[in-house]
Amino acid sequence: MRKFWPGWSRFGIATGILAGGVLIALVTGPGFADSKKKMMVIGFDGMDPKQLQQHIDNGYMPNFKRLIEKGSFTTLGTSIPPQSPVAWSNFISGKNPGGHNIFDFIHRDPKTYLPFLSTSEAVGSSKSIELWGDWQLPLGGGEVVLLREGRAFWELLEKAEVPTTIFKIPANYPPVQTNVRTLSGMGTPDMQGTPGTFTYFTTHPPENADDISGGAVVDIYFDRDKSEASIPGPPNPFHKKGKETGAKVTMYRDKENQVAKIVTGDEEVIMKPGEFSEWVPVEFYMLGDEGFGDKIRPAAAPMGLAIGGSVRFYLKSVYPEFSLYVTPVQIDPLKPAQPVSTPDDWSQKIAERTGRFYTQGMPEDTKALEGGVFTDGEFLQQATLVLDERMKLFETMVSDFAQDEWGFLFFYFSSLDQQTHVMWRTMDPSHPGTDSLALQYPDAIPSIFRRLDKAVGVAMDQLGDDATLVIMSDHGFAPWYREVHLNSWLADNGYLTLKDNSESVRASSDFFMNVDWRRTKAYALGINGLYINVRGREKNGTVAPGKERDDLMNELIAKMKELRDPKTGELAIKEVYKSEEVFQGPYVKNAPDLNVGYAYTFRGSNESALGEFPMEWFADNTGKWSGDHCIAADLVPGILISNRKVKKEGAALYDLTATILAEFGVDKDEDMIGSPVF
Repeated sequence: MRKFWPGWSRFGIATGILAGGVLIALVTGPGFADSKKKMMVIGFDGMDPKQLQQHIDNGYMPNFKRLIEKGSFTTLGTSIPPQSPVAWSNFISGKNPGGHNIFDFIHRDPKTYLPFLSTSEAVGSSKSIELWGDWQLPLGGGEVVLLREGRAFWELLEKAEVPTTIFKIPANYPPVQTNVRTLSGMGTPDMQGTPGTFTYFTTHPPENADDISGGAVVDIYFDRDKSEASIPGPPNPFHKKGKETGAKVTMYRDKENQVAKIVTGDEEVIMKPGEFSEWVPVEFYMLGDEGFGDKIRPAAAPMGLAIGGSVRFYLKSVYPEFSLYVTPVQIDPLKPAQPVSTPDDWSQKIAERTGRFYTQGMPEDTKALEGGVFTDGEFLQQATLVLDERMKLFETMVSDFAQDEWGFLFFYFSSLDQQTHVMWRTMDPSHPGTDSLALQYPDAIPSIFRRLDKAVGVAMDQLGDDATLVIMSDHGFAPWYREVHLNSWLADNGYLTLKDNSESVRASSDFFMNVDWRRTKAYALGINGLYINVRGREKNGTVAPGKERDDLMNELIAKMKELRDPKTGELAIKEVYKSEEVFQGPYVKNAPDLNVGYAYTFRGSNESALGEFPMEWFADNTGKWSGDHCIAADLVPGILISNRKVKKEGAALYDLTATILAEFGVDKDEDMIGSPVF
């Protein structure tokens, strides 16, 4: 387990707010590289081989076709389960989950049965000096712990002195401390420490305002066409209860001309409805007006008492109703409040050349779409900004790499994954979540394929034939028509006991709060995980380890594979994997006992994933999140394309890890399980 303890000298007192990712790297490993070659890997998250082939056949992808004609195109085995943090950890570590300890988006604490984020954990400062009232002086920063185990392949490249750049690879936050140039990707939080929480200022809050996940709806009013509010910021470490900070924002509206002026700090933006602003810096004062009151004004606050971030505004409407969307507050790459790169100043050097950019792990705001704050068209507008920004960064990275004599470059694109998740319904009239509005955007996903094809063309033209070029994805995609409430099935079949099985209580309980653990044998948590309530492992375990556990797993596997959807008559579960049979390594003990591989068009429900118990076992998926890949692994392989011939049959993600190391003559760690594909 690797930890980061931020130092006061560099970031000032405000580093107590957020912990960053300077990690202690292991130093054993291979010597100098014996091959001075050039290699680039482009990661297109969620690129599906069948969809790609269809677009190639339709003539959308001339650069992909050109690359394939030079080399190879095959499928790439994904992880079990096929979830992005698991899959990318396979690639990073050259191992499967038993070796890197990431099994799902969320894990559980067996002592409490409560879920927690699988990839990292944040802990605040434990020591402070009492001041007065609710105020304190923290005596150190917090820490963020990277929960992924094992060495990243670029640590081995660094030891061999291979010039290496890793751009936005997922599941690497906090970033592993190396001299390698890295920028953290999926898993990087916003300034509030969340995966991404937007702010929505409006004079007409929607009816579902309290239920919107991933966003804060702020009810505002105008007095003489002026309104004041605050953008929520990080918790204040000087406040004993972690009082939320805020960046003051003043909104002025011109009703006649339908124009708004947005002012925050020294920044002023003039906007019309339908426009996104450029990046705007914002500041959160720890000991200013929102700290000790009028005795210390923000303008006079000494260094270390304010922390900065950056946002973009989107003006939806001016009058009669005023509505303003604010992106999650980004860790500003120009002035990072916590490290998001190695070296620490690399994000700043990039932003000085390209301008500010999203540092949040998954910047496409699917939550704003799902919550109804964005329409489909507005979401596509925001997602296009993300891809425009990523393409600019890509062209910069590739241009630099083309000038290098040798080395390795990895670059990651999130757009296809995130947009396919929420826009599958735009190309699938039979989807339960499809309506006439969605069908107005049939080109939403094909247009991304075409833009990514241009990225491949840039790489091919810039690098030429002397460099090895690999295109990969971590998994494919499938439609998600029907939700499976697996915990409800367990409860109704006697494997899980509820304290109160009445509909009113059952429907309103969450996080397993209604479970009688002393009479429970099994429970599902996460999208694909199923745990046996093992005696001596779980707090209130009931099933003896050994034969009793094994017999119960076999019984569950047999019954789950016979589970049929009463609406369609189809089998809902294709495979159920025993972790001890499909994983190897020291962390198998932390894995779910079983991994559920759902059938095509099915997926575990969000309710069941977090310990809820709807009355029915199945439901139509009518939400915006209409495509997914958390099903049986063989149904959603990724892609492997290269300008060289792939010789290995059935290549998997960890084989690419071995391939990269072999390309430079670097020995892999003994516990890496892959082998080169060339």
